[in-house]
Amino acid sequence: MSVVQVEKALHDFAVHKAGAAIVLQGEWGTGKTYLWNKVIKSHRDSFARKTYSYVSLFGLNSLTDLKRSIFENSVPSNRAGNVTTKESVIENLKKLEFSDATSGLRKILNYGKEAKIPYVGSFGGVIDSIQYAMVRGAIICIDDFERRGNALSARDVLGLISNLIESKDCSVILILNEGSLQKDDEFFTFSEKVFDYEVRYAPTLDEAIGVVFIGTDEYEAKILENVKRLKVNNIRLLRKVEYFANLIKPFVENKPIEIIDESTKLIPLAIYAKYSGAEKIVDIEDLENYKGGLSLFPPDKKELNAEQKAIEDKKLAKQSFLQGYGYGEADGFTVEIIKLVKNGYADSASLMPMISSIELTVERNNKRKLIADAWHTFHHDITISDLELLDLFETAVKESGDMASPHEIDGVLEIFTAAGFEGRGIAVVDEYFKVLGVNRSITHRGEMYRQPQNPYVTQKLEQYFGDENKIWTLDELVDNFHGRPITGEVLELLSAFTVDQFYDYFKALSPLKFVSYAQSLLALGSRTGLQMSVNYYEVVFLKAFEALKRIHDESPLMALRMNKFMDYQQMYDHKLTSIQQTGDAPQG
Repeated sequence: MSVVQVEKALHDFAVHKAGAAIVLQGEWGTGKTYLWNKVIKSHRDSFARKTYSYVSLFGLNSLTDLKRSIFENSVPSNRAGNVTTKESVIENLKKLEFSDATSGLRKILNYGKEAKIPYVGSFGGVIDSIQYAMVRGAIICIDDFERRGNALSARDVLGLISNLIESKDCSVILILNEGSLQKDDEFFTFSEKVFDYEVRYAPTLDEAIGVVFIGTDEYEAKILENVKRLKVNNIRLLRKVEYFANLIKPFVENKPIEIIDESTKLIPLAIYAKYSGAEKIVDIEDLENYKGGLSLFPPDKKELNAEQKAIEDKKLAKQSFLQGYGYGEADGFTVEIIKLVKNGYADSASLMPMISSIELTVERNNKRKLIADAWHTFHHDITISDLELLDLFETAVKESGDMASPHEIDGVLEIFTAAGFEGRGIAVVDEYFKVLGVNRSITHRGEMYRQPQNPYVTQKLEQYFGDENKIWTLDELVDNFHGRPITGEVLELLSAFTVDQFYDYFKALSPLKFVSYAQSLLALGSRTGLQMSVNYYEVVFLKAFEALKRIHDESPLMALRMNKFMDYQQMYDHKLTSIQQTGDAPQG
């Protein structure tokens, strides 16, 4: 049934004058209770009955508890759907003072319901009986049937529902999660004798999304696009997606589209991986550990036994799912989003530096694209004139900063010289090396794929390097390469500094740089990829963390201020134990 049809069926039940019992059934988390509350709030003024009671069976262990709960949660129908308050419960209890002739009885009530009455015993049972006797002509919603206490049987609940219908002129709706009961549950034995009919609620994906999301801006539209790709129609999960999407939105608003695309892709995926039921294909740990398709390629299946084959098939299913969704591999930003979902809050101390780093990378990639596009035009578009081509290269070099390589600048000068504009080409070269000299983005000749051939470019490059034995300070290295793709040469240089030097560096670092620079160095601990005989990522991380830990331990107040970095303690312990076992612990 569509949502409209289900709403009509529930409305017809609520306004019907004769007593009836129905089951509202659907999968877990699809919003059955939400839909029922929506119906009663919209139509409670037209209810045929004057009283409404909502009861959750969660934790109730006896019929007495259930009867008492029905009475205590009763409200006038025009307040149906409102949260039961202390005042409404007291209002119902006041109904027990039913006669001025029973002042002695009321006095006993003041002693509590367990007061003893001669020849009667505990007075609590009398109160319970009176309470239930006063339940009549009501609409009653019974929820969480599958979460009732072990001592409250299905037979007891259904028997009470039958009594409410036949003897007390009530209408009862039972909300049930589909598939939550065992096939031999007593419910199925007795339900046909109790309930008039069932209403099955199975919202479509768009209907479920429409319950939670309004769809007001581009950010939410991207979230919903990915929700639909995952086919998440569970309203409880959709509410979690909405919650976490709103948490991270302030951090990514007005950022490059690449960052928005990545965050709106990761949030629904992380919620799906953490909170979906047994039917989910990947767990959140899979997202944390995934290194791309190659990491899941199985060996030759002919060598696998049945159990091993099943394991590898499951890996391949995960790989196919993640690749189909567009999830590449775990990186620093992924880890921060997963931490967000796990912790329930956004940690600006670690998230903002990560976003800033990605933002710089995106900016550099966009600048790099200017050069790549210019060369593509040179090789493929013969319709462009010579002067247009020169303008294109001049603009690309100026706007891309130092993203071109010296070898490419060599080629640019060759183009200008061939066109008869060598002087203009030399000016372009000068502008490039001026920016390169400020950014110092090349530290070693070995970082260059090819050496330039033009004498003028070679001369400028020699001037740039100056003394090849230049000694870089820790401050220069981190400052010049913060937020950029880091090379093996830079990592090797960083790894040569001691823990004491990292400590002095952090203590002297300006407040504007401290948190983001420290986070960038710690983030190296989760990085891999460079083919090096020594894992310099690991060495730099260990030294940086140890220096920060030393600052953390200086005083209790300093510990509070530095706790934001202690999330890396487990990674530090693991890496240190691993390299100590191999005897390769970093020196200094």
